Amino acid sequence: MIPFVFIAGYSNSGKTTVVERLVRALKNRGHSVAAIKHAAHGYNIDPPGKDSWRVFQAGADRMVLVGPDSYTVHHRCRRPPALQALLREIQDVDFILVEGFKSEPGPKVEVYRKDHSTGRLPQGSQIIAVVSDAPMDEQVPCFSFEQTEELADLLVARFLTPGKVT
Repeated sequence: MIPFVFIAGYSNSGKTTVVERLVRALKNRGHSVAAIKHAAHGYNIDPPGKDSWRVFQAGADRMVLVGPDSYTVHHRCRRPPALQALLREIQDVDFILVEGFKSEPGPKVEVYRKDHSTGRLPQGSQIIAVVSDAPMDEQVPCFSFEQTEELADLLVARFLTPGKVT
C-alpha cells in the first residue's frame, strides 16, 4: 500500500493550509502526491445549475467531468466508502495526505491553533508530529505553520526513504 499520513485536528485548526503547503513541498522534492479530504458536511463538485450538476441531480450513479488537464469521477453512494478502500483505489503516487478522519487508525500530524482549535486529539491517536502556533511540550517533533519544509523532511525520512520502517 502507498504510504499515507493523516493531517488531523478540529475544525478551523489549519489542516487545509498544512496539506496545501505539504503538497507543494513534496512536489518540489520530486514526489507525486495524492490527497483525500473528509467533507463531513457534504460537498458539490461543481456549481448548481451546470450541466454535470443537473445530470447528477437527475440521479446518475456516476458523473465523470473531463477537462483539458484533469477529470473528476463523482460517485453516488448509500454510505461513505471506508477510508481503507479509498486508499487502495489510489495508484501511481508516492505518498497520500489524508485530511481529517481523525478517528481512523494510522500515523497523524496533529494541527492545533491556540485561538481556533476546540481541543487536542486524544492520547493514543498515533501522533507522529504536531503543527501549532503555540509552544508545545510533546514527545514528538513540533513545528510552526511556517516550518513546512522541516515537516516535509520528517515525512520523507519516515515514509519515503528506502529501508525505513513506517
